[in-house]
Amino acid sequence: MRSLLFSFAAVCAAFALLMWLVFLRPAATKAAQGVITYKVLKPAGQYVQYPAFTSGSFYTPSIIPTAECYVFVIRVDQLSASLGYSLNTVASARFEVGQKVNIQYQERGLPGIWRRIYVTSMSAQ
Repeated sequence: MRSLLFSFAAVCAAFALLMWLVFLRPAATKAAQGVITYKVLKPAGQYVQYPAFTSGSFYTPSIIPTAECYVFVIRVDQLSASLGYSLNTVASARFEVGQKVNIQYQERGLPGIWRRIYVTSMSAQ
């Protein structure tokens, strides 16, 4: 029984290390230039967060509102990819389709298996 628990703990530790490597480790911020290919308004909405029932108590779900925003799709030639970035409606007024922009981004993932690019900021050229 003890070896079974130790094995389970080792698997959980390996999984936690993998999650840290993929999502939490410090990643270098890189810069690139791109062109906004389109701009889409995402209306305000909401999502529901359901609590975990741990002690048998009754909890109601939380309704969390989301603000409206614009989602920009940016074609980046250096990465040969299209990236998405969202901004609130006030900050989005400075950007239009066809405009050249500078972006700051981070690459996350496991080399050779999975790759995700997160845009952290966008500014006009």
